[in-house]
Amino acid sequence: MPDWQKRRVFLVEPALWSRYKRAATDLRPVYQEVMEVLRGWGAKVDLLGRVADPLDIWIRDWGCVEGVFFRYAPDYAEGLYSRAAVRRAILGLNARLPERFPYRLSPLVLDGGNLIHNGTVAIVTDKVFRDNAHLSRLEIERAICALGFEKLVFIPTEPGDEIGHADGMCRFLNKHTLLVNDYASASMSSFGRNLVSALRAAKLNADIVAMPWFCRSGRSDGVPSAVGCYMNFLQLKQGLILPSFGHRQDEQAHALLDSLADRPVVSVAATPLAKLGGVFNCISLTL
Repeated sequence: MPDWQKRRVFLVEPALWSRYKRAATDLRPVYQEVMEVLRGWGAKVDLLGRVADPLDIWIRDWGCVEGVFFRYAPDYAEGLYSRAAVRRAILGLNARLPERFPYRLSPLVLDGGNLIHNGTVAIVTDKVFRDNAHLSRLEIERAICALGFEKLVFIPTEPGDEIGHADGMCRFLNKHTLLVNDYASASMSSFGRNLVSALRAAKLNADIVAMPWFCRSGRSDGVPSAVGCYMNFLQLKQGLILPSFGHRQDEQAHALLDSLADRPVVSVAATPLAKLGGVFNCISLTL
């Protein structure tokens, strides 16, 4: 089920994040505004606290993908999460999932943020090959399509992005509209053309629409900043929550989504969160 058909969202209490104090960033105002918007829409919001033993705030990556928990072993966080901690987090989340989601595990190494789909077509970056070097392309395709997808498309990873997630590069807004970052800057224009060419060659039966994007330098715990990544919005049946960064492109991004979406679009200031490497899709698990 694509995000625009879902009505429920899981978030992690930000103060429980193990690196929260080191980051010296107060995320509570950002979360509070996000939750106010969600509850105003009538969405069911589940906030995971200490009892659930969540791994970190980036629940999209270690949480389930359409009811399946992939192996969470990101190379960009090598040594940060023990297998025991990952298992506790998965069990804690699984205990709160609806009964229609039986506990299922996949040996494939895959972060949830590296899979976007429209219910039929799934898109992942080629980082999945590096993460699963012991598997063939066909084996990877079968493992992902087993979730119920008819087609899987591999796209190139954004240059310089060791995280390698598709959800910061492109998103389906609906079955026939695919948003793609507008990599118009001189340093990224060639990559942008290659990305769009790969998507068009895949014959997705979807319009490809350029989404405003800009890049800000800076890192937190070695992870590059996500400031400028409007693509990482939170999407539900009730509406979309778009990150804003106090930048001149904020209004452009909002106006674009407003013109394309058949649901409300609300912008929420996200810079404190984005500086840590992710935005609203990263911190949410939609069901």
